[in-house]
Amino acid sequence: MYTSKRIIFCLMVLYTLTSYSQLQPPNGNSTLQDLAFFIDVNNKKYANAEGSKYIFEEFKLAKIEGLTGSHLIRLDPVDNIIQLKKEDNKILSLSKKYQYKIVLLDGSGSYETHRFINTEGEIGNTFFEKKHTTDRFLLYKKQRIKFLPAKPAKSSYEPEKSAKFVKLEDAYFLMNLIDNPGHLVEIPRKKKALLNFFGARSNEISKFIKTQKLKIDSEEDIIKILNFYFK
Repeated sequence: MYTSKRIIFCLMVLYTLTSYSQLQPPNGNSTLQDLAFFIDVNNKKYANAEGSKYIFEEFKLAKIEGLTGSHLIRLDPVDNIIQLKKEDNKILSLSKKYQYKIVLLDGSGSYETHRFINTEGEIGNTFFEKKHTTDRFLLYKKQRIKFLPAKPAKSSYEPEKSAKFVKLEDAYFLMNLIDNPGHLVEIPRKKKALLNFFGARSNEISKFIKTQKLKIDSEEDIIKILNFYFK
């Protein structure tokens, strides 16, 4: 999948990812007291900002692997936290020291936290929506929202800009179960970078995309490309 230079880079990154943190899923004896802490959702930084910083605004019932019962959760990709609402309406955040598997009880999706590397070489740990599963690879989607702070007017001819949350293009991440289980790598969104992502088979992938008239920004077509590559 990778050129020799990219292989060296990825090996260095994977070493970093492995040593980044040895995160473990909560066990059956875990409690919210072990995994969560109270947070203040009324951050002055975001006061009066337009739009929403959450993937879904209202809290949804979910099952969290390792915890008994169901819990009201909300996902915040801006501050990269999973929020929980208690019965007294106080808001908690799940600790980032653990890995989580979450299934929304309304059937709208399932989420998992994983270590990752993006196309800029940044590494971290965050939550992803699980989109496609095979015995060779897993595909995850990262829904992205960016906070743009307010900008005062520079002159009477230029109006001030209010703070707002802007939804960015979704990013997709691959877990290669054959060569690299356990880590997610972002799939490039530009065609040239995407073809380089597949290394020695780039020409073959390019021909497949062309003959099948696929769009590399389409989730359905990304799955077709990956199924073709891993078959």
